[in-house]
Amino acid sequence: MSRKVMAPVGIAAPVLLILAAALFAGCGEEAVTQDPEPPTAVQGSTPFATVVVTGSVVNLRAGPGTAYAVVGTVAAGDTLRVTGGTDEWFSVYLPSRSLFAWVYAGLTSGAELP
Repeated sequence: MSRKVMAPVGIAAPVLLILAAALFAGCGEEAVTQDPEPPTAVQGSTPFATVVVTGSVVNLRAGPGTAYAVVGTVAAGDTLRVTGGTDEWFSVYLPSRSLFAWVYAGLTSGAELP
């Protein structure tokens, strides 16, 4: 024989209503005390450090080392956005190709990792 456990309706319904009211109180309302000022950006600025490719044709790799696959190439004079790196390799982003890759630091100039 199975037993059904039921909460008394007289107590459960008001408790649920109070919890629901507390949960949804203020939904859709934002407390804004003042209008935030938008950040000012300098035309053409970027938060990334950049490097310029110095080798004639330089491989972009899937990881920091020659054991990683070549995922593209860049030419002398190309500018790359640096997102990180190791002692000898820069992790770079090429927005024109939507590509994150690695480039050997010795074949670039203009940035040093801390």
